[in-house]
Amino acid sequence: MAQPVLARTRAAHVPAAAPASRVEVAGTAPAPGRVEFRLDGDALTEAAVALAAARADVVRLVHSAALPTPASVRALVDVLEDEVRAVGRDRADVRLVLEVDAVVAADDADAARRRERLAYAEAFSGATWSATATWLVGTPARLVDDARDLAARTGVDAVALALVGGSAAHGPALAAAAAS
Repeated sequence: MAQPVLARTRAAHVPAAAPASRVEVAGTAPAPGRVEFRLDGDALTEAAVALAAARADVVRLVHSAALPTPASVRALVDVLEDEVRAVGRDRADVRLVLEVDAVVAADDADAARRRERLAYAEAFSGATWSATATWLVGTPARLVDDARDLAARTGVDAVALALVGGSAAHGPALAAAAAS
């Protein structure tokens, strides 16, 4: 599968004065009247990036073969910021959200076991990117801290935790922890 070329020559990067990074739980419906774009897998094309920069209120980024690491997310954020400026929009008008699969663990030992099982499953899955590099696994407090760190490293405005399996039951507690 051909990878889209996202790098462009540009002036020195000046980081946007982004609001404080936030953590949220994925799965909420978009607000009425807001335009959202989801950039993942095959949808991650130059045309989609340009259209998202020109029209979107919210751009949701999702790890895929085309976006396999936090570093690739950071590079895409830079490209999106350049595109937003190129079409004459203010960066503050476009909210960038990284959706990350997350697993809630009871304690640190449980988190270590779950990470080990994830690595084992990944080894036999044939996936085109590494789940161990893109998933967050930990206690609720640790997930919120890791998500905030990930938002800071990638330059997104928020990280949305897509809770996997039984972890979805922890959604309200995680939303409360993220709000504090």
